[in-house]
Amino acid sequence: MGTTTTIRETFVGAMSPTILWVIFAVTFIIFIVVSVALLYHWKNYNVDQGSAKKISRFYFLVSALFLVVMFMAAISYSK
Repeated sequence: MGTTTTIRETFVGAMSPTILWVIFAVTFIIFIVVSVALLYHWKNYNVDQGSAKKISRFYFLVSALFLVVMFMAAISYSK
C-alpha cells in the first residue's frame, strides 16, 4: 500500500512559514491603507452620520474577524 498525503502536508512542504508571515504583513498593511481611506471618505462625504457609524462598525468587525483567522492560521502553520 502506498502512503497517502493530505493537502495540508503537501502545502506545508511547499511553503515556508516566512513566506506566510510576509503575506500576512502585506495584507495587514493593505488593510491599514484601505481603512484609513474608507474612514476619511465616510467621515467627509457621508450625509448621515448614523449610517457611517454602522458601516464602519460592520467593516471593522468583519475585518478584525478575518485578520484574527489569518493570524491564527499563520501561528498554527508555523508550528
